[in-house]
Amino acid sequence: MTLLATHLVSRLRLKHLRLVDSLARSGNLHRVAVEMHMTQPAATKMLQDAEQLLGAQLFERRPRAMVLTEIGTFVADYAARLLRETDSFAEGLDNLKAGGFGALAIGAIMATTPGLLPRAIAELKQRRPLMTIRLIAATSDILLEALSRNEIALALGRLTEPKDALAFDIEPLATEELWIFTAADHPLASRESVSMAELARLPWVLQPHTSPMRRLIELTLARQGLGSLDNRVETTSIFATLHLVREAGMIACLPKSILVEGVARGTFARLPVALPNQLGPLGIITRKGETPSANAADFIDVLRSMTAPGEELG
Repeated sequence: MTLLATHLVSRLRLKHLRLVDSLARSGNLHRVAVEMHMTQPAATKMLQDAEQLLGAQLFERRPRAMVLTEIGTFVADYAARLLRETDSFAEGLDNLKAGGFGALAIGAIMATTPGLLPRAIAELKQRRPLMTIRLIAATSDILLEALSRNEIALALGRLTEPKDALAFDIEPLATEELWIFTAADHPLASRESVSMAELARLPWVLQPHTSPMRRLIELTLARQGLGSLDNRVETTSIFATLHLVREAGMIACLPKSILVEGVARGTFARLPVALPNQLGPLGIITRKGETPSANAADFIDVLRSMTAPGEELG
């Protein structure tokens, strides 16, 4: 460790980092002072101390808000990561002292939620009944962001960009088939043939444009010379998607594992439209070069025991 690093570690305090983190989110020093139970002059002095210690201005003072400088953004990102790790450490320590097994934060894409994920969590809770499990259910791009910020220990999902392989390791577990579907009473539900050109003119429920599934749909449209789906609602919520399809007559695309029961019951209908380029395998994603904690390693072991290479979800 350099002399500068030693000096910073010895003098930089969590209170400085909490101030920077809170101010980065709100941009209002008065509000931050109230949150931290101190006077505004005391908060101003603490910020000045942090800037003096770091030798750089962290915020630009503007009439309506405090705005991060480039260096301030770097420091605020570090503060947020460290505070999350500190809070997670404190929660896990309290859990262990109470006779539990600590805590584990995981993320998962929606394809895993009907079967694999609940079974894996149930098995993990059998092994470690007092472990606190925090779950984020989202699209792969959101999970990778959470993983990069140390908000979760691992993710069940897929890499979304070639550059992701530089930051993350992935252990493939299974594949998933995507279905385009409607409500069972939709005019297209009984059709034996439907084209993407027809569907492109109808209202859709889609994931955000950064998600792998959304990119696949747009790639399929582009290869058929069709434009974007302009009549759309965007959401990451499975429940909102299903309700909009069933009650608002919209078109959507979801994994087979989520839809198979609803189609069998006659609530939804799979449309005879094939997506020619299905998504790659989903797997266990971890930060590159990082050894999983005991809790994370146990969960990974459970996932491996419940899947076979190339198995299809649903």
